[in-house]
Amino acid sequence: MWLARRVAAGDVDLVPVQQVLARGLGRPVHVAPGLVYVDSIGGADGFLWAEDAAEAAALLSRCPRPAMVEVTGRAAAEAVARAFPGSSEPQGHLVCAYLAATPPPVADALEIRPLGPDHADLVIARYSHPEYFSREEIVRRLAAGTIDGGYLDGELVGFIGMHAEGSMGMLEVFPGWRRRGVALALEAAKIASGLAAGRVPWAQVFPENRASIALQHRLGMAFGSGYQAFLDCGGPA
Repeated sequence: MWLARRVAAGDVDLVPVQQVLARGLGRPVHVAPGLVYVDSIGGADGFLWAEDAAEAAALLSRCPRPAMVEVTGRAAAEAVARAFPGSSEPQGHLVCAYLAATPPPVADALEIRPLGPDHADLVIARYSHPEYFSREEIVRRLAAGTIDGGYLDGELVGFIGMHAEGSMGMLEVFPGWRRRGVALALEAAKIASGLAAGRVPWAQVFPENRASIALQHRLGMAFGSGYQAFLDCGGPA
């Protein structure tokens, strides 16, 4: 597939939509060079990559209004604004991906294992942005085994998750354990498990989060250079 070839050639900006399609995480509405739209991600979200705003807006106007759309390219953001009036202003972010064939080393001292639904209250209490998810979504993520906990001497010291669209995120290290390599070990392990499953590990980072950007560079993550943003479209969640 042409998307896979673009990613293999190092096009980080197309990793999100390519991985969503490769993993079957959404419904492909339109997939062609210059215009890709996938909806029903996590139930109600979409991904749009577009080079022509008018063409993309015409496509979106025939689709149900999503709860949120992640866009690649300014033409895509313009298309969402045209097709779904009242959508929020785009919230820009960075996309990075691990393109190497071998994973970064993982610290042996950190034991990593999946957390379960019984950890929901802890995850909600410790996560820096609990407003991003409902309790039901956190429970679903935990039940799916996508949130891993890191343990030192039997004590849970942090966790990392995977969002519905397949990006790594929800990285938290508890107070008292920071600046001890826990975040590095947690994400390195997540990268390793993604590679072992045949995936391209990737993440979204807000540009003001300098600590996370530095961590991604330490892990060998490559950053895209194109425009990426979220738009809240107000559709049913």
